[in-house]
Amino acid sequence: MKRYILIILTFLLPLSIFPQEPIIDTILSNEFEERIENIAENTEGEIDYSDLSENLKYFQRNPINLNNTNRDELSELSLLNDIQINNLLNHIKKNNALVSLYELQSVEGFDLQTIYSILPYVKITGDKERKNWNIRDVFKHSKSTLFIRYSDILQEQAGYAPISDSLLALKPNSRYLGSDYKLYSRYKFAYYNLLSFGITMEKDYGEEFFKGTQKQGFDFYSAHFYIRNLGFLKTLAVGDYNLQFGQGLTLWSGLSFGISAEAVNIKKSGRGIIPYSSVNENLFLRGVAAQVDFKPLTLYSWLSYKKLDASTSSYADSLSDEEFFITNLQESGLHNTKNSIANKDLISELITGVRLETKFNQFRIGTTGNYTRFSNSIAESNKLYKKFNFTGNENYNIGIDYSLIVRNINFFGEAAMSKSKGKAFLNGAMISPGRIFTVSFLHRYFQRNYDVFYGSAIQASSSISNEHGLYVGNELKFSRKWSFNSYFDIFSFPWLKYRVDAPSNGTRMLAQIKYKPSKKAEFYFRYRQQNKEISYTNGYASILTPISKNIFRINASFAVSENVTLKSRAEYVTNKKGEGALKKGFLIYQDVNYRKPGSRIAFSVRYAIFDTDSYDERLYAYENDVLYAYSIPSYYGKGSRVYLMMKINATRNLDFWFRIANTYFSDRNKIGSGLEEIDGNNKTELKIQMRLSF
Repeated sequence: MKRYILIILTFLLPLSIFPQEPIIDTILSNEFEERIENIAENTEGEIDYSDLSENLKYFQRNPINLNNTNRDELSELSLLNDIQINNLLNHIKKNNALVSLYELQSVEGFDLQTIYSILPYVKITGDKERKNWNIRDVFKHSKSTLFIRYSDILQEQAGYAPISDSLLALKPNSRYLGSDYKLYSRYKFAYYNLLSFGITMEKDYGEEFFKGTQKQGFDFYSAHFYIRNLGFLKTLAVGDYNLQFGQGLTLWSGLSFGISAEAVNIKKSGRGIIPYSSVNENLFLRGVAAQVDFKPLTLYSWLSYKKLDASTSSYADSLSDEEFFITNLQESGLHNTKNSIANKDLISELITGVRLETKFNQFRIGTTGNYTRFSNSIAESNKLYKKFNFTGNENYNIGIDYSLIVRNINFFGEAAMSKSKGKAFLNGAMISPGRIFTVSFLHRYFQRNYDVFYGSAIQASSSISNEHGLYVGNELKFSRKWSFNSYFDIFSFPWLKYRVDAPSNGTRMLAQIKYKPSKKAEFYFRYRQQNKEISYTNGYASILTPISKNIFRINASFAVSENVTLKSRAEYVTNKKGEGALKKGFLIYQDVNYRKPGSRIAFSVRYAIFDTDSYDERLYAYENDVLYAYSIPSYYGKGSRVYLMMKINATRNLDFWFRIANTYFSDRNKIGSGLEEIDGNNKTELKIQMRLSF
């Protein structure tokens, strides 16, 4: 298979001699990179973040005309808060159309840093035509895109090593069933953001391909059909989709951002019904969803049915008919061993619900009801910290959310309840009294018996339950070039947690000072602290032990010429557990990004060195990757890492990406564990991607 892929690329690469179009900058903003880093720090395993960036990619190709836009479209951009959007629309209404993008400096709440962040995605013209339906133009102005991506780890891992048939029969899960490469393919047809349909396919590492347990080819298939703005039918999605409402307590499927260095931007802006084309095999719904407008009311309705992976145990009922119940829902999406295949699609999940919302000037309110039913019951755990976890096979969530703007204050919140009578509350306010200072407050209270399967809120824990917290964030702008951001979050967990055998408390804080002298230069210093408690057994009893982590970062990004941008970072971490020794670590890296306007070649390269005392001092850093792929590795141990990412515009409609990354460890002779173990101290990752647009 590898040989065939290389042969295909060998034939296609000579096409690079044809005329070129300028390379679109695919490197995301520093703020966006840091948001994704924050998600990676709190998530185990590999995640596809493309859902978070795909909207920005669309507006990069189809900028918003600020003289002919509305609140919903500006919210989709996710770079402006509700107060800024409100001030912009009021400014245009009062002073007529904008003449220049730099006129935005006269809009309250807009400074140069804000303007720089939205420049790639907006424009100003006198054109009053909005992109509306025109059947004759669908194929004329539509765009089809085909992606094919090949990924491989060049060193042999334990799961692919030769093994005798007799030993494999004794230990059937000691080897992967399939090949050692990963394949991804996606086709999408889009008519602006009014119509799209497509299919996404993925084969993970170790999964079989067109043989054995995967005779249908790829292990994961996802398809969607999405249409919007057809009269009173605002949105219709068939196939795979996501739903995002309110502040994420009642229903929010897919990924979302949490707290970050943008300390005041903590309010979520739900986008309603969103087409799904990612490869996270659990974070979506499958079926049909619709949004209908009956001014001033908007009605949403949805129905979803899909199979889920699960670990189960059997039992016999009173009639001696064997049944089984769910002990754990599997979320890895991997089906590359006997056990993982046995757990695949074992149960079904049915979801249905409705939402009704309305708006009156600066006030929005909505109520959501969502019902979930599994084909089998989730069993009660015998672990004390799971005493209040969901059990049974059905749940419902009912919630109400609101947003109110009064002058330069935005109040927002949500209240929700689950079938268990557990409740969750979140309320906040963003106050922007002037250009210099903005502050945000957020209070949250999640009862220990609140249950939700698709939710995502501002939280310190991994689930929306068993938490009480208060967050304060602020932004102070000394001048057009200098700003100071900080937040402080204090929280408690009234019930036990994993590795925490008693009610516990914690705090997290950040302080950052930033200097941005121009659009192409940015420097900042950041201090971050995290305090929490875990249980430690001293031989006689389990006692709570405080853990304190401090992270210091210096970051610089600047253009040394029209074509070359440098990015440098130095990060230092200390970690102390109770009375134990202070553990430390550091990460230093240098990036060089080259992209010449009009050139057919662009590339990024990084060299990093790192040294940490243990895995607990690991540090994360966003890496440039091929389009719609993401790499946010954790740096731990002692060693170095280097990567090269190159993009080639072969023709106007054909692009190639090539990426190779190598991690070298000087403190070990084996990398990883279990089936992923590499006998050696080097790990090399390869990605090759093709995009054909027509």
